[in-house]
Amino acid sequence: MDHISRFPDGVLHHILSFLPTKDVLRTSILSKRWKLVLDTYPILDFSWGDCAGQSSDAMYSENASDEYRQMLTKFMNYVDTSIFRFCKYKFSMQKFKLFLVLPDLELSSHLDKWVQKVIENGAKEVDFGIDLPGYLHFKKPYSMPDAIFAAKSVTVLKLFGCNVKLEESFCIKLHSLQKLALKEVQMDDHLLRRIVTCCPLIEDISLRFCWGLKKIQVFELLRLKKFEIYSHLSKPESVEIKSPSLESFHCSFTVRSVKPIVSVDACQGLKSLILSGSFVTELLLQDLVPKFHVLESLRVGDCPVLKKVKISSWRLKSLEIHSCENIMDIEINTPNLLSCKYCGSVVPVSLINAPSCHWQVEFSLMNTLDILWYMTLKEFLAKLNQLVYLHVYVYLTTIMSSLNLEDLSNNASPYVVDNVVLTVHSASPIMTYANFMDGLFFFSRPKNLFIRSTDEQKRYVEYLCGFSKRALSCCNHRKVKCWRHDLKEVKLGSFVESADGMVDYNRMTSSFFWLVKGHTHCKMEWEL
Repeated sequence: MDHISRFPDGVLHHILSFLPTKDVLRTSILSKRWKLVLDTYPILDFSWGDCAGQSSDAMYSENASDEYRQMLTKFMNYVDTSIFRFCKYKFSMQKFKLFLVLPDLELSSHLDKWVQKVIENGAKEVDFGIDLPGYLHFKKPYSMPDAIFAAKSVTVLKLFGCNVKLEESFCIKLHSLQKLALKEVQMDDHLLRRIVTCCPLIEDISLRFCWGLKKIQVFELLRLKKFEIYSHLSKPESVEIKSPSLESFHCSFTVRSVKPIVSVDACQGLKSLILSGSFVTELLLQDLVPKFHVLESLRVGDCPVLKKVKISSWRLKSLEIHSCENIMDIEINTPNLLSCKYCGSVVPVSLINAPSCHWQVEFSLMNTLDILWYMTLKEFLAKLNQLVYLHVYVYLTTIMSSLNLEDLSNNASPYVVDNVVLTVHSASPIMTYANFMDGLFFFSRPKNLFIRSTDEQKRYVEYLCGFSKRALSCCNHRKVKCWRHDLKEVKLGSFVESADGMVDYNRMTSSFFWLVKGHTHCKMEWEL
């Protein structure tokens, strides 16, 4: 017996809200009862890209085929019917989402009509996106009707791929707005300031790849918690935020020539700070970070000008530095830091005071490695109290010369690392891998080794596991013994069923390597 169908509409609507749109639509064929439930479902989600099943070339071409235009017209008629069918019940719309890929704006009158109908219905969330091919998207985008800015009931407004322009006499009435997200939207500074002034309840503002903005100012929003701005086309001159309630600020400019003045000094309650772009300098970090007394999370990335990072903070708990290609020096005085992630191609000189920090380190290696690189890496890792993750991307184009282990030797014991990942992009001979491991494993003892590569993976694993099958005579004439003598056993994670979830190398067939091609887990046991 079907008990679910007996539930009230509100309960069924809540259940449907957890399903993908396609599955929601399928419920209409279950019975007349479910068709009525769907007709009154207050979440209307229409995404043409998902329904069309067309290639990107067909969807984003000005010369769309007649067949494509017919399918698009049919879909727009479906949207038209669905909106008017829902509105006839006089229920309030909880959410309206529309994403369309159009070859041109011949059918824009439909869009204007839908916006007006949705606003009249009292929708609480509006997510409206229009994508056009080529120059139309940026030079002649769809013009959003003024009515969207007079929607008193809207709490969340997301716009994509449109032009926003209002007459000076138009009265903005977004009195309930709490979240504003604009992506690839054309607008000017004055309009943004008008929106901010007329929407005192805003808690979240996101400006992604918008153009037309030069001097971004957000003042006196007493409830603002989060502000983020990304830009790769426009060249803003300044970003100034004055909001004592702001907790999260994200500012990213990918164009290297863009160096806006960024001012968030007045946001004393800031807890999370993310900065990316050429405007980030050593002086900027030294000036900003001490001003935020409750700052807990700092992320700095893709900053080509940054050569030195010097951070001092008692409250900071999370730190990430990534893809800053010219960083040579890191000085961190953060005694309460709990986690830090460093990603780069250079091993930096470092001075670190973070006794309780768990470190994740990633390096991308493009050239032949020499003894100096290993020594620098060894010194860097020695300053990290708890290294839980080390990932090395190897892009080797030439064979590494053999390493003299005596040059790497000192009295320090090897560092135990929970997880080491090797991503290899090379077709070098096996001795290249051997030399690389000699250096890496001489001062590290990974508990888990993950090897990701292409055809070299099999050789890598065979080389690593082979030492348990023969007597070692590699260091008979050396004072310093290599890592091979400390390696007790290597077991490999397997898709093959086994009692303990692992399979010993000696029991494996060669075909197993192809089953796990691209990702092999080696569980390593050492004599420490």
